[in-house]
Amino acid sequence: MDADAPRVSVLMLTYNQEAYLDEAIASVMAQKTTFPFELVIGNDASTDGTTAICNRWAAKFPRRIVVLHHAHNVGLAHNFLLTYARLRGEYVAICEGDDFWLSRHKLQRQVAFLETHPRFVLCFHRVVNYYEADGSKSLSNGGQRRRELTLLDLARANVITNVSALFRRSAVPVLPAWFAAVETYDYPLYMLAATRGDLYYMSRPMAVYRQRAGAIWSRAQGERKRALSLRVRRQLIAHFAPTHPQVCELLEAACQAIERNYDSAYAGGAVRTRTKQFIKRLRGWLSRSIPLRRIG
Repeated sequence: MDADAPRVSVLMLTYNQEAYLDEAIASVMAQKTTFPFELVIGNDASTDGTTAICNRWAAKFPRRIVVLHHAHNVGLAHNFLLTYARLRGEYVAICEGDDFWLSRHKLQRQVAFLETHPRFVLCFHRVVNYYEADGSKSLSNGGQRRRELTLLDLARANVITNVSALFRRSAVPVLPAWFAAVETYDYPLYMLAATRGDLYYMSRPMAVYRQRAGAIWSRAQGERKRALSLRVRRQLIAHFAPTHPQVCELLEAACQAIERNYDSAYAGGAVRTRTKQFIKRLRGWLSRSIPLRRIG
């Protein structure tokens, strides 16, 4: 076996993220581990300074960073598929080009857990949500009480922030053909992984999920966000229908809940305005106590 073979492959997708990419890559390469890891970047034909940033980091770490430059924009799904196919590690972690990791020991902690707990195929952790528009912050998974989760739990609700996950690549060795049509890859990816074992939640916040104006989930307000959430669950229902009827029932219930929440959130402008004002005040209060600097 190659002594330099990575134990972990970090997948990073990027497109026109020159303002954030340095911080994202630096947070990955700062990881303190007892094992080798690689960073595989899928650059989807960026037109700003993203390509130059990728090349500069790859030149600095030629044996640890692989950059896939696409000649033409292939879109999120195909960029993910092409990048995922190049991974070599036993484990896979995700860090998008506009997010970053807070803890230098994130990979070490997560790999150590999965190495000693073979029943689990994935572990994830709390993150700091950073709202770029006003600089406020909040913590994810506020209502998360259980440490151990199953496929059925994940079918009820997606509680995994993409930048927090680390999973066994053997849990999803090949992606199904319908993956080429996904508009957001993280939830279906982790649902597929959960068919092979349980999931574990770590309460320590070890990454920052940046919610900015140009990001897919930040921009996808109202109808677009509702439609996107429903479509990904319909794709999962079609996939699981032959083998997991209970999963399909829970996904269908989740679709109904999304519809209800949308109706209640957007039916009245005054209610929506008061809710937004309350959330803004709450984020402001939380922001004073949640750091963005690396916390170890």
